[in-house]
Parts: sequence; C-alpha cells; structure tokens
Amino acid sequence: MAEVKDYTTGKVLDGIRQVFRVLASTEGSLENSQIGDNLLAAMRQLDPRLLTTESASRLIRESAKCAVGERVCRSAYKDTPLTESVFLDELAEGMVDAGKAKYVTQEEAIAVLGMYPKYPTIVSKVSGKHMEICNTWPKTCVYWSQERRGLKCIARPGRGCGLVAEEGDLV
Repeated sequence: MAEVKDYTTGKVLDGIRQVFRVLASTEGSLENSQIGDNLLAAMRQLDPRLLTTESASRLIRESAKCAVGERVCRSAYKDTPLTESVFLDELAEGMVDAGKAKYVTQEEAIAVLGMYPKYPTIVSKVSGKHMEICNTWPKTCVYWSQERRGLKCIARPGRGCGLVAEEGDLV
C-alpha cells in the first residue's frame, strides 16, 4: 500500500517506474497472467476510481486540508503536458512539507481540476484513504497503461465503485 511517506520521499516514483519496466518487457494482454495478477494486486491497494468533476468536488469539500502540486507521474515523464493533482488531508500536509505542493482553499482545488477538463480524473488511496485526485495524462499514467494491456484496474460504475452514492457520479 502506498503511504504518505512514499509520496513525500519519491518512493512512489520508483514503484511507477518498476511497473513501466514490467509493461515494457512484455507484449500483448496481461489479463489472466501471473504478471497481470501481481500488478492488479498492487493496484487494488491504491483503489483507483474514475471520477466526475462533481464527485471530485465533493471529496475536496469533505477534506480538512487541500494542496495542489504537479502530478506525481509527471516527475518521471517531464515531456508530458503539465496537469496538477489535488492532495487531501495528511497527503496534502506531507506534500507541502516536502516542498512538492502548496496549500490551497477547497474552491481553488476544485478550480485546478476544472483547468484540465479533457483529462480523466482519478482518485487513489494513500495510507488507506482516498487522498490523491489526479488529472491523468493517459499516455503515461500507470493506471491507463495497465488498462491498455487488459488489466482493468480503474473502478467504474458497475465494477464495484462504492465511493459515491449517486448513480452516474463516476464516468
């Protein structure tokens, strides 16, 4: 499971790079393979969920603290477009303390997500709680890369999404 410390120290980037090395060393679908099963087991701990703007806004409004910083994956892939992530609660504190994010109000955090409407928004668990909301860049996102290889790791409606109460909240 990714912990706040993994984000603040950059250890999470090592895990992302490792996944990409595995994906680069194989071809075709990884569905129903030992490699695929191992990757999915690791991703389940992060519990990535595709969110609508409304769902993301609700999570932000329910948080005690918000911070905004560069998308974690972008640190490894500088040639991708800049999009930002919103970090909540303990993750926000840790990322600000590490100099990787800045505190913002809830409304500013919501506005940041609105700056990137063409990029899918995913929330991930850190330290067992949904605290990272990312405007993903699908070409280099660890989740989307696995999806392209047959590993359905992003929760969507009808696939066990229980984060939001209203039907249709997730896209």
